[in-house]
Amino acid sequence: MLSAQPVAPRPTKYKEYLKTLAENSTIGFTIIHKETGQFIGQCSIKVAEPVKNRDGSFGISMFPKFWGKGYGTEATWFTVDHAFKALGVQRVSLDVLEGNEAAIKLYKKIGFKEEGRKRRANWVDGHWEDSLSMGVLDDEWAEMYWKHHD
Repeated sequence: MLSAQPVAPRPTKYKEYLKTLAENSTIGFTIIHKETGQFIGQCSIKVAEPVKNRDGSFGISMFPKFWGKGYGTEATWFTVDHAFKALGVQRVSLDVLEGNEAAIKLYKKIGFKEEGRKRRANWVDGHWEDSLSMGVLDDEWAEMYWKHHD
């Protein structure tokens, strides 16, 4: 996701949300603060059609007060690793606003590469921002994963 902020789920609506994810080849994860049990965000992988291409699309959103504390990094590592190891995708892609420098730095650190740019794709705070398309392949991920998890 670009820079969306999550909405804390209501139990009845959350079941419907999970059903929708399952019907759309999307695996969603709730990000919970380990110490407080508080809902702080969510992330997902959607396996794009046609499935034979094994292309997963990653998205994450977190409440701003939890940005910059490493929670997004941990959730991203977990979700992307799950996409490769459990879902068997051969690539994971994402879109991110060019102004989201912290996210871009994280994505590059864990192996994502810029693959394209959508010029003036989003109106943000009174100006246009480009959206960057980024991706990481399974072999690139394996190499990066072991560098960080020795």
